[in-house]
Amino acid sequence: MKQIEFCEQVSQYRYQFYITAYALLRNAADAEDAVCNAILNGYEHLGQLKNPKKFKSWMLTITKNEALKLRGKRMGLPGDEAVEQLLPPAYDNHNELWDIVQTLKEEYRIVIVLFYYNDLSLRDISDVLDIPIGTVKSRLDRGRKLLKDALGE
Repeated sequence: MKQIEFCEQVSQYRYQFYITAYALLRNAADAEDAVCNAILNGYEHLGQLKNPKKFKSWMLTITKNEALKLRGKRMGLPGDEAVEQLLPPAYDNHNELWDIVQTLKEEYRIVIVLFYYNDLSLRDISDVLDIPIGTVKSRLDRGRKLLKDALGE
């Protein structure tokens, strides 16, 4: 993949990278940082991408890893909760479903986001999260049930 193609692909999928990072971090500024780091990391390692058709899932894997790295660095910093309460909502066009998705446990939330918001296949989600496809299926099923219960209230 050439550099110009990389830029075009990043431009096409940048919002999906962001919502994936946001689903893990629940903080707009941190999600933006994770996506920037992922784009830089992806660009630096562009030669490692074997199949350009897998660009989206490859970059989502990098985005997930960068988000988890950033979360690990931020864990336990004093005052994070107070600062987050002062920040405006990160996703202005959100709806009730997005709000409910954000209340799910991370293991269900990330699978729901990757499947419904990023349109990834079960196999690609399995690759991105590095978990068995059966686990993806069960988490997706459980996440759907939780969403259905929450929407039914």
